[in-house]
Amino acid sequence: MIPSTIFPEETNIHALRRRCAELEMELECLRITQQMRLRIAAEVHRSLLPDPVLHDRIWIDVRYVPVEEVGGDYCQVRFPEHSTCYVTMCDVVGHDIGAALLATRISSEVRYGIMYRREPREIVDSLERFMAEYFSDTGMFLSFVAVRIDLERMELTWSGAGHPSPLLMRPSEDKILHLTSQNPVIGLALPGSEKFHQSTVELKSGDRLFLFTDGLFEVLNAEQEPLGIAGLAEIVRSTGCGNLFEVADRVLNRVREYQFEPNNDDQTLIVAELR
Repeated sequence: MIPSTIFPEETNIHALRRRCAELEMELECLRITQQMRLRIAAEVHRSLLPDPVLHDRIWIDVRYVPVEEVGGDYCQVRFPEHSTCYVTMCDVVGHDIGAALLATRISSEVRYGIMYRREPREIVDSLERFMAEYFSDTGMFLSFVAVRIDLERMELTWSGAGHPSPLLMRPSEDKILHLTSQNPVIGLALPGSEKFHQSTVELKSGDRLFLFTDGLFEVLNAEQEPLGIAGLAEIVRSTGCGNLFEVADRVLNRVREYQFEPNNDDQTLIVAELR
C-alpha cells in the first residue's frame, strides 16, 4: 500500500480554511454583540420620547420615525408647574450611536434648565456652553428649539438655534405663523447670553403648534423637488383640523405621498393644541 503524501501546500490550505472559519465565527459574534448594543441604544433613545399629553389646558401628541435603529433627533415635553409647559426639540447631525448618545446627554442638560424655569434663550445659551466645553473638538453640532407656553397668560415664548421654524396654526384667523429661528446652530457660535434671542407671541384657544425636524420637509418627489417648509405648511393647513391625536399621522401620510424615495433622515413631529 502506497502511503498518502501530504504536500506543504495542502497543509497551508487546511490551516487557512480553519483560520477563515475561526474569523467568520468571531465576526458573527461581533455582529450579534453590535446588534444587541444598537437595540439597547434604540430603546434608551425611544425612552426619551414624551408620552401623549391630555392636560386641561393643552393636548400634545408625538411621532418619531427613525431612518436607522438610533438617530440624533430628540424632543421632550415637561410641566415644571401646572400652568407652564416646555416643549423642546433638537436634531444632532448624524444617525449613529454617537449622535444618539449626544441627544441623550442634551436631554438631561435641557431638563435641568426646565426644572429651574429658565428662559428659552437661557436654555439655548447653556447648550452652547455645554457643547463648547465638552464637544468642541468633535465637529458635532445640532439644531435646537425651546418653547415655553404660559397656559395662564396664553403666551408662547421660543428661542430657536438653526432649527426649522415651528408652525403655529390659528384656525380662528385661517392663518399659519412661522416661528422663525433667531440664533445660529448649537456648536458653531460663541456662548454668551447676550448673543441669544427669544420672541413671544400671544395664543388663542384652538391654536395648534407643530414642531418638527428637517426630515419632514427635505423629502423629494419624483422630479427631485423638495417639499420645503412652505409645502409642509400647506399640508398642515389641509390636515391640521379634526381630532388632535389623528393629525400627526395625517401629516406624515401626506409627506409620504409626496416623497418618491425612502427616508434618508429621521422624522420627528410634535403637535399641540391649546384648549
